[in-house]
Amino acid sequence: MNKLSTHLLEKAQTYEQSTRISVPAYDTLFAVTQAYFRAQLGKQEASLLVIGAGGGNELSAWGPTNPHWTFTGIDPAEEMLQIAQHKAAQLGLEDRVQLLQGTIDNLPSNTSKFDAASCILVLHFIEDRQEKLNLLKNIHTRLKPGKPFVLACAYGERESEELQDRIKIWQSFFLEAGYKKEKVESMGKIIMNISFISAQEIEQLLQEAGFTHITRFFSSGLFAGWMSQA
Repeated sequence: MNKLSTHLLEKAQTYEQSTRISVPAYDTLFAVTQAYFRAQLGKQEASLLVIGAGGGNELSAWGPTNPHWTFTGIDPAEEMLQIAQHKAAQLGLEDRVQLLQGTIDNLPSNTSKFDAASCILVLHFIEDRQEKLNLLKNIHTRLKPGKPFVLACAYGERESEELQDRIKIWQSFFLEAGYKKEKVESMGKIIMNISFISAQEIEQLLQEAGFTHITRFFSSGLFAGWMSQA
């Protein structure tokens, strides 16, 4: 699909704007992830697995400047995948991109293992710890041994003063961006519905899933990123 309805175009623009405000230094997260992947993969052809590919931001960030990479993206949201497909077409990446609706469990069992994988701003939408672990284990299973994986998600002890202080800063950032106070207060209530767990617990999940060389490389507002190897 090369054209989007006005509704989806507006949704795509709103999503990108709010995400960039929600995660200060959002573009830097993608730039550093790309640098990590390049350092690990070299210049050879590489297949990347993108969990939560709806919206197409990974494709926009990594596709044009890495012509030797191919992408398999998975997302349960049909509308967001349409946006990703639209971006792939605009960037001329269609022959290097495969987008699938569903979860990693929907990947065919005979799919070749990947050279790298990312899971950016997904894990905190999964409430149950075992389901989080199952996702990370499935990603590990789909990667070639020793290959890189980047995870980025919200983190923090839900009831801690430290997290509450970070939420206040996060809300202030939205106010500075021009959002109305009532909207920001509403967003603060919504953000508490996602699944916050501590940075230590996230690293423990990665270890349990089989990842090694786990390093926290990014932190911005309510979110952090970890690099690791399968």
